[in-house]
Amino acid sequence: MKNKLGNIIIVIIFIIIIGVCFYFIYPFNTSVKLGLDLKGGTQIILKPTESKSDSQGQQQVTDESLDKAQLIILNRIDKLGISEPLVTRDFNRNIIVQLPGVDDPQRAIDVIGKTAQLEFKILESVDENNKPVLGPTLLTGDKLVKASAGYSQNGQIIVQMSFNEEGAKQFAKITSENVGKRLAIVLDGEVKSAPVIRQAITGGDAVIENIPTLEEAKDIALVLQTGALPVNLEIQESQTIGPTLGHDSLKQSILAGIIGFSLIAILMVSLYRGLGLISILGLIFYIIIFWGVIAGLKTALTLPGIAGIVLTIGIAVDANVLIFSRIKEEMLKGKSKVASFTEGFRNALRAIIDSNITTLITAAALYRFGTGPIRGFAVTLAIGVIISLFTAVIFVRAVLFLVVNSKAVTPGFVGIKLSPKNKEF
Repeated sequence: MKNKLGNIIIVIIFIIIIGVCFYFIYPFNTSVKLGLDLKGGTQIILKPTESKSDSQGQQQVTDESLDKAQLIILNRIDKLGISEPLVTRDFNRNIIVQLPGVDDPQRAIDVIGKTAQLEFKILESVDENNKPVLGPTLLTGDKLVKASAGYSQNGQIIVQMSFNEEGAKQFAKITSENVGKRLAIVLDGEVKSAPVIRQAITGGDAVIENIPTLEEAKDIALVLQTGALPVNLEIQESQTIGPTLGHDSLKQSILAGIIGFSLIAILMVSLYRGLGLISILGLIFYIIIFWGVIAGLKTALTLPGIAGIVLTIGIAVDANVLIFSRIKEEMLKGKSKVASFTEGFRNALRAIIDSNITTLITAAALYRFGTGPIRGFAVTLAIGVIISLFTAVIFVRAVLFLVVNSKAVTPGFVGIKLSPKNKEF
């Protein structure tokens, strides 16, 4: 009685989980975000390069600097309002930026690839070509705490900047020692403005002037807010990918999944009869939970990811095949229904766990060493393996032990051909 109550509770918990999953996957047409290869958009490849800076010395391209660069780029994309971006690296250490749904990449390119190295220098003179000759860097943008675009009292477009306590002290010292001189505000080697220092500025604020448009001012403020990239990045490639091919691939993938599910259902029922029907119910629950997890995590679904989903449908039923085969073997030995079900699960469990662990190890290796699309495949594969193990070992087992003592459970129910020897057990 105690075991029966426990199995009922497990089934109820699964039904609740299914309800939660339906909450995440409804409406079905917008519940899952589509990746670049399915939705279309823009892909940008950025190559890191080493460069010299008079304020920071030689910039070295290291894994740590590239990790920081990826994070800064992702922050910039978020501030642009682009949803579901994907920022990864390939084996050549290039940073690959995928922006689903972005058809006009120019602004994104301008913002993402900008180094945003802010420097303050005294403008010493101007050469015959009207180009400034600048003094050494006195202050850099790493002391900034805030940058915002707006208008001055005269109606000019400006970027207002505020320094932290250390930066404010340095800025006050610079302005107090250089009254009457022009202070050049340099962004990525370009002088944005060079106002005359009228008096010492102790409030820790500075202003970039002479900006032609408000949008450019917002972009400057955006890159200053997210900080300077630790490495220089050159744009190697930028391409716009149309959604037509992705839509066709999505339809074909869904069709492949439906066909695969149907063939598996036919095979399971033909081999295991009633047990096969229970496995189909578990497979339906598996698909709903899988879809709910993908939607809940707001993971962008790519074409390799869909391939992983279709593949895991077969993996999901594999555990049931092992369990049902063991149950049939135990029944053919003449054991009782309860003993056959119990032994069948126990004997199959180790093989199920071993096979799933090896698959998870493969998925982890693909995720660690793969790029964006391959990582998408690895993620869906790992999620599918975990959920399939969850449904097969817990849900299907609970259902089987709830019906094991039913009169409907006969040798034919488990796929054993009836004969005078095995009509009863």
